[in-house]
Amino acid sequence: FEFNRRTVRDSIKNAEANVVKDEKIKASKAQIAKDRLLKIALTTGFILVFIFGVVIFNRFRIIRKQKHIIEIKSKQTEEQKEIIENKNKEITDSINYAKRIQYTLLAHSDFLDTHLGKNNYFTLFHPKDIVSGDFYWACEQDNKFFLAVCDSTGHGVPGAFMSLLNIGFLSEAINEKLILQPDKILNYTRTRLINSISKEEQKDGFDGVLLCIDKKTNKITYASANNSPIIIHNDEIIELPKDKMPVGKGEREEAFTLNEINLQKGDTLYLYTDGYADQFGGPKGKKYKYKQLNNELLAINKLPLKNQAEALIKNFQDWKGELEQVDDVCVIGIKF
Repeated sequence: FEFNRRTVRDSIKNAEANVVKDEKIKASKAQIAKDRLLKIALTTGFILVFIFGVVIFNRFRIIRKQKHIIEIKSKQTEEQKEIIENKNKEITDSINYAKRIQYTLLAHSDFLDTHLGKNNYFTLFHPKDIVSGDFYWACEQDNKFFLAVCDSTGHGVPGAFMSLLNIGFLSEAINEKLILQPDKILNYTRTRLINSISKEEQKDGFDGVLLCIDKKTNKITYASANNSPIIIHNDEIIELPKDKMPVGKGEREEAFTLNEINLQKGDTLYLYTDGYADQFGGPKGKKYKYKQLNNELLAINKLPLKNQAEALIKNFQDWKGELEQVDDVCVIGIKF
């Protein structure tokens, strides 16, 4: 009996030992599996961190390279901008200098005051650009006062060069060749222009009116190339004749006509180029046209001459609105 008890007790102990041993084996396996999983996780995490680091580094390198390229391009752009600004300044300074030269050749107010009377005329000169193809020029020779209101081919710098040339040939005709009749002066000027610059069919020259007031006889004559002077007489618009050809190469190259003007006290003579009438504007963006300009001159005719110029420029700006000015503008009014 004692033997049996011992045998059972040993069996129980062995069973308990086996259970403990199995538990230890299970725990060991679980720990091994846990360690393996942790190792995989750490390895995977390290690989992911490494890959992410490589991507971030490459991205940083690309961004730095792009930034460097942008900085270089920005610097180049700034340098180019500075070069362009300097060139533009040089060009603008040159054009402004050309403007000063051009303005010295235009009729000076003191000269016009002497020959027309300080309060008896106005000049409206409104170039499209800094310099102008339009010009108004005056001179005196042998008690005859000459006034030209003209529109040279082109505007801006090309037009301004043409205006200087045109003034030079007009002055040459009157002051050197002593040609004192407006029609013959335009004939001479046209010949000089064609022989000098219009040999290859370029239609360079000008449209305009050359007026002559004889101080001895008070006789007023003029010759006109494509532009018609107008007179306001007793609230009536009188459009004076013109020759439909330019001073320069054109379809017609006939002799210009000498016209005489019979003015009465209180009459106003207006000379203008086409820039005012050709301006687009108004509610429909259409041309202003000569009829509307002549009616405007009639409407403001009773105003003092200075106020007429102010009214004309205000009317022009109101009509033009936000649109671009299309051409040079020149208008002169003379009260007799």
